[in-house]
Amino acid sequence: MPHTGKPSGACQTCKQRHVKCDETRPACLKCIKSKRTCPGYAEGLDLVLRDQNHSAKARAERHQKARNKSRNQNPESSSGSTSPQPLTIYAPLAECQETYAHTFFISAYVLAPRDTRTDHGFLELLPFLFDRLPSSSVLNLSLSVVAHCYFQAWQPDVRNVDHIIVQRLYFKALKALQRALQDPQQCISDETLMAVCLLSFYEYTVGAIMSRPQAAQHVDGVSALIKQRSSRNMTALVNTMPVDETPEIWHDPEQMPHNPAIMLDAICVEAANVLAAAAEPTFCSESEGLRYETTASILNRAKAVEDRFAAWESRVPEEWWPIPLPREVVPQEIVDAGFHGDYCDVYSNTSVCATLNNFRSTRLRTLCLLASYDQTESRSKRILQIQRTVDDILAAVPYMLGSKSEAAGMYETDFIYPCLPGQSISMAHYQTAAAFGGLTLFGPLRALFSFARFLRVDQMQFAGQQFRRLGVLYDVRMPPQSGAEPMR
Repeated sequence: MPHTGKPSGACQTCKQRHVKCDETRPACLKCIKSKRTCPGYAEGLDLVLRDQNHSAKARAERHQKARNKSRNQNPESSSGSTSPQPLTIYAPLAECQETYAHTFFISAYVLAPRDTRTDHGFLELLPFLFDRLPSSSVLNLSLSVVAHCYFQAWQPDVRNVDHIIVQRLYFKALKALQRALQDPQQCISDETLMAVCLLSFYEYTVGAIMSRPQAAQHVDGVSALIKQRSSRNMTALVNTMPVDETPEIWHDPEQMPHNPAIMLDAICVEAANVLAAAAEPTFCSESEGLRYETTASILNRAKAVEDRFAAWESRVPEEWWPIPLPREVVPQEIVDAGFHGDYCDVYSNTSVCATLNNFRSTRLRTLCLLASYDQTESRSKRILQIQRTVDDILAAVPYMLGSKSEAAGMYETDFIYPCLPGQSISMAHYQTAAAFGGLTLFGPLRALFSFARFLRVDQMQFAGQQFRRLGVLYDVRMPPQSGAEPMR
């Protein structure tokens, strides 16, 4: 039974002492003056979703005892027998599916163990916005869309990210978003911006898993909202999606966070712009007409992006780089499930692995663009760099999927993952690999089929096997892989 009223922000020590807590951070003054240890404070959804069944039962018992005591002291005011009535404790109310979906998504994805340097200023901000919103708000409805999408994907008898329940919630959230955008105050609020980002996140998830074309209207909407909010002091929330990064839309760009993941997002934005220009002729408006952007100009931009990728790679924290494990020390169950080459990589945590694979996948697109037009001696070097980058992506598969070969529940531990000698698999990795591992591999593995003409036969064969394996693990009907023939 989740708490439905305004939760107390007092520390646990003051609650137990029944004194008013001043809620001073990091430790309250009442605990300091009484020379007690202040345990700190619960935050965000820890307060909203805490279990109230025990306290409700204790409160009912106290009220019943008080009524019985009053009747014993004033027998004349009682009608009939003065014997105490038996205490009836009612069963807790059954929680609705929406509560389960929200709790599941927040615990498994928002509050999952991670390296904070991989934060994008997105999901980790939800607890600070969600606990003060009515259920009919656009943010609450958008969160319901994403939460039910992932919740349905993990239901043993459903496993469908595009379930009819999710589709209905999606259209309901769209209507609420339209109303919010028509309101001058709501359209520039943090809640509306987060709602649009969540809907984009949902569309990306369904598109990546179901191999559908991903709609860009909500990504464009994020950019438009940021520009409309340009007169306000921006927070990290605006860094949630790769959108227009022109400096004039920022009120105070110096306050933007500069962790590695957000810096990588900025490079990926420029890479996406270059790839879009290469895919379709780009015209730039001028006073006397239109100017065609030449192939040479696009390639120069691509080289500049590749230089930025190389600079980012040189500044990656040392502890982010994986440790290779030779095939002979990896358990045979993992090798049988899927193993490429002579080694696999073990990372510090799942979020770091996902960030580095995002870097590799986007960089591959730029490298392949350069290799496609490069007719010089450096072309062979670029192709070797492409193949080494693909090897790094494939070496991460065992770390993300372990020995799983069939669909399993989120918290099942009947399979194993590779780990360093003398170490054991942490429960945090079981949780995060189940939640993020396979989902973050859909995009990089599917992208490899577009680069087939630059890859070796063994790389394409393993990528195809693991892509089909993901389809089995997530009960997704995979589309046929298409692309050019791999290099012989």
